Amino acid sequence: MWCSLRVFAVTAALAMFFSACTVSPTLGWTYVPDETSIWGLTVANTEDGGFIIGGGYNSQYSMYALKLNATGLRDWDMAYSNLSAQGSHSELWRDEARGIRQTADGGYIMAGSGKHDSDPADQPDKSFLLVKTGTTGDVAWSRAYAPLNPYSPGKACINNMPYALDITSDGGYFVAGSSYVGGYHLASVLKTDAAGNVEFLKVINDNAKAYDQIVTDARQTSDGGYIVCGYSENGSPHGHLALLIKLDAAGETVFSSTYQYAPGGYGAIASAVTPTLDGGYVLCGDLINNITKVLNHGPWMAKLNADGDEVLWEQAFGEAEAIYNPRTIEETPQGDLLAGGKNAVGAMALAKFTGNGGLLWTYSLPDTFPDATVNDLALTEDGGCVLVGSSVTATTVVAKIVNVFPVE
Repeated sequence: MWCSLRVFAVTAALAMFFSACTVSPTLGWTYVPDETSIWGLTVANTEDGGFIIGGGYNSQYSMYALKLNATGLRDWDMAYSNLSAQGSHSELWRDEARGIRQTADGGYIMAGSGKHDSDPADQPDKSFLLVKTGTTGDVAWSRAYAPLNPYSPGKACINNMPYALDITSDGGYFVAGSSYVGGYHLASVLKTDAAGNVEFLKVINDNAKAYDQIVTDARQTSDGGYIVCGYSENGSPHGHLALLIKLDAAGETVFSSTYQYAPGGYGAIASAVTPTLDGGYVLCGDLINNITKVLNHGPWMAKLNADGDEVLWEQAFGEAEAIYNPRTIEETPQGDLLAGGKNAVGAMALAKFTGNGGLLWTYSLPDTFPDATVNDLALTEDGGCVLVGSSVTATTVVAKIVNVFPVE
């Protein structure tokens, strides 16, 4: 009897394993706004099982937030083109929401670029801008921030562009982006508490203003520090090199490293980073022609160790077999990887890889939907994920994909 039960248990476990492996991703639901002047750039889960989407509205000059319920129906949306109408100060300059998250009080925090008419005259027009809202999108407060320029003592950086936002373990906010310091843009970071009070705000300044650093993604790591990725233009024959910067909890640099695709000798752009269960990091992005600077060598992924000084593996994929222009990546609970981009004909696409970078499958939205590129994705508790994408014609598509990873 013991042997029979044991055989049965093993057989059942194997059946569940193979069933999980053979389940194919399918489309759950989609949401496409009636207006075509909306850019969907970022998505996050909400405590009620729904989703909050951030982006731009009306030629990308306004922050925009869209709340969907768990079945993809709209709860509310709001454009923030004039914060004075929301009980705050009017803006002199504004940009789309590059990051959005739900806060512990049920409201939301957005990161963009701008300033207010109440700010000092020397406050740069393009400062990091945090906007805190209530549960239905009404503005609670907004604040502008600009780091000091290390090459112009006493003066703030101009043209500060945030590209990533995360809520930290202490309930505060972390923003990463690039700031213009004269001649070049360098990586810069902001950490505040939950009320928006600055804990650190600075240009990382790890390259002596030798080349541009364009930040594309960032998040807090399990040790309380932060990981920031992007690309640099360092004047090498490769033109662009993928960039990975690790900061400790106080914002001090632990390491700053650049990478290329060694087998082909191509330059690389890192569009997104995800920490992995083993303490390392996976970058995804595109390989770049070292002469024309054109992204025509296909998507690229690389796994780095925890210290950023060793490439554990890297993969280059032909566009037809994987995806073009991957802009977001997440690790599943099983250690697999999901990357979002577009397919060869321009449709939103999702690709799943093993933890070693082996391609498992790709899924593309049907051609009945507008062409768009996935900008962000969020895993869901039911083994699916939600994608948000946008097209050059400002058409936004939000899609729930089911059967993406097994639920344990």
